Amino acid sequence: MEKHIEDYNYEPFADTEEYRKVNGDITRSWIQIMVERGVESLDRFLDIATGAGTMAQLFFEMLPANLRESAVFCLDQSAGALKLAKRRLEKEVDKLTLINSSIQELDLPPKSLDVAIWGNGIHYLNEEEQLKSLNAIKKALKPGGWFFFNTSFYEGARPEDTIPFYRTQVRNAVQFLRKQGVKRVKVEGKAEAAKFHPRSYYEELVGKVGLDLVDAQEFAADLTKEAWEHISSFQQYAAGALHGYPDEVASDAMKNAVEPAILLHGEVNENGNHFVTRKWLSISARRA
Repeated sequence: MEKHIEDYNYEPFADTEEYRKVNGDITRSWIQIMVERGVESLDRFLDIATGAGTMAQLFFEMLPANLRESAVFCLDQSAGALKLAKRRLEKEVDKLTLINSSIQELDLPPKSLDVAIWGNGIHYLNEEEQLKSLNAIKKALKPGGWFFFNTSFYEGARPEDTIPFYRTQVRNAVQFLRKQGVKRVKVEGKAEAAKFHPRSYYEELVGKVGLDLVDAQEFAADLTKEAWEHISSFQQYAAGALHGYPDEVASDAMKNAVEPAILLHGEVNENGNHFVTRKWLSISARRA
């Protein structure tokens, strides 16, 4: 098991209306798939890379009453994240267990889980790490158990008409850093979050470990200035966009570059707020 990580860079985007809506729609679709296929009990549930526990909270808010009496396991490699998840979930669920580990080192009894979900995190791992993680998940799932995950870092995440927003944001961020005298350091390779795999990559990924692909859907979210500022402040997002710049200053630069880019390229909603659409890919799989 890896060394426990105490620090957690909390991502406030997870508490925005846009995040909760798109991920709420996704978790609702996961539950609908299970119910339509006759799931009548859910004894053990795992939330992978739980962060502040938002995905688990959304999932259990939408579960039918007969499925809510479940033992819930929240896994994260950050002890700080688990403290936030505990605070959010301990009143929501009766049986809560926190696991301080990376997903690659998951160590639950074989064939013990009914459901595992992984929200907004698989794209941070390379393919070797993803396969190791999915093998660990499959091992822990009961026969007929479910695995659900989503990502907004894939080839279709950025509709073609939104690309000018990203280009302008990055260009403005780089100009900001140059004015501050911050230089880019040459780094080999791209950050994993900057590698936008096609939808088929994730559809095929579950099959590589012997899970059956049940469903793949795309969901759209209209993200406003505040949401984009939260996303851009997230160090892993900024590292993917401004590869080679120090994470902390890259985050500040990307956040500051949101407003001019969204005012120039965003659409306007009924409330007069500018937004740029981002898509999420949702994958549903099952162990035979």
